[in-house]
Amino acid sequence: MDCPSCNLIETAPVTLRDGRVVCSNCNAWRLECEARMVLARKDRKEYLEKIRQKRGVDAAVELRNEMLAIKNGT
Repeated sequence: MDCPSCNLIETAPVTLRDGRVVCSNCNAWRLECEARMVLARKDRKEYLEKIRQKRGVDAAVELRNEMLAIKNGT
């Protein structure tokens, strides 16, 4: 079975917050895990700034949006 998100062979399926099932190697899963980890930190703003510096604005915005979706339960 192929992962619908990254098209890799799904060897370790996980369920995302939106109900999609993807592989544990998928970027969608990595993003959700990182967002949950950042939400648990006290230095969220500083962490997002470091992401912006290292990965660029788009990556920081994507991570922030995922954090907001998790926080708002959407």
